[in-house]
Amino acid sequence: MRLRPAQRLLSIAALIPLAPTFQAAGQLAERASERAAARPDAVFPVRGHVDWGEADARFGAYRAGHMHEGQDVFAPAGTPLVAIRDGRVVETGDPQSPASAGRGNYIAIWSRETRHTFVYLHMLHPTRLAPGDAVRMGQRVGAVGCTGSCWGDHLHLEVRRGRGTTGAPSDPLGMLKRLAARRGARE
Repeated sequence: MRLRPAQRLLSIAALIPLAPTFQAAGQLAERASERAAARPDAVFPVRGHVDWGEADARFGAYRAGHMHEGQDVFAPAGTPLVAIRDGRVVETGDPQSPASAGRGNYIAIWSRETRHTFVYLHMLHPTRLAPGDAVRMGQRVGAVGCTGSCWGDHLHLEVRRGRGTTGAPSDPLGMLKRLAARRGARE
């Protein structure tokens, strides 16, 4: 259907009062886009100076009859631990809980975006969070400690496929080093 020139002019005239609304909507969308671009997709889990440890601290190292299924990140006791990504707490435990089995105080956070669970072990104190709680990236979830089966204050971080602590583990060192480099560039 073709509009005559007079009809086109009338259609444009009808839109003029809406211009401020369109402009405001465009500005809101632009600001939201800038905020999303400025927010990283993940953050380093330890808020302080860290050490990666020796070969036995690495994923895959042989330890007393089993494979080390995470990466140890050494830092002083009490150093804050934060959520790597937005997620939901799926499991917590302390040295007395049957599920702990050497984990000490721990928390497991499921990330819907990555479809992985980030498991923080050996924390100084039990987390204040509970299964089902939503967690924001960068939110404090605990502190570095040495509870359960460990020697020296550190975060033992596991990245497990799927939701929960029983999925296949993957080596988190590459991700951790990228996040540490990004953090270092901003400090």
